Amino acid sequence: MRKFVMGLTAAVFVLGSMAVASAQTQGAGSIHALAQNATPIVRHTACGGWGPYCPPGTTRACNGYRCWCRPCW
Repeated sequence: MRKFVMGLTAAVFVLGSMAVASAQTQGAGSIHALAQNATPIVRHTACGGWGPYCPPGTTRACNGYRCWCRPCW
């Protein structure tokens, strides 16, 4: 009887681990698909070249009192 219980336990363990492995590979495929459709974190700013007020690599920033050219991030 003990051998039967141990065999049954081993079979359940093997089937359970196969189910977990199958679920992980399916999840990895969906994560890859989501990563392909994700929007990029880095955005291009409007600092491509000479603007009407600032040189390349800078953009115009203003507060209530004045405006200045700040570096693009």
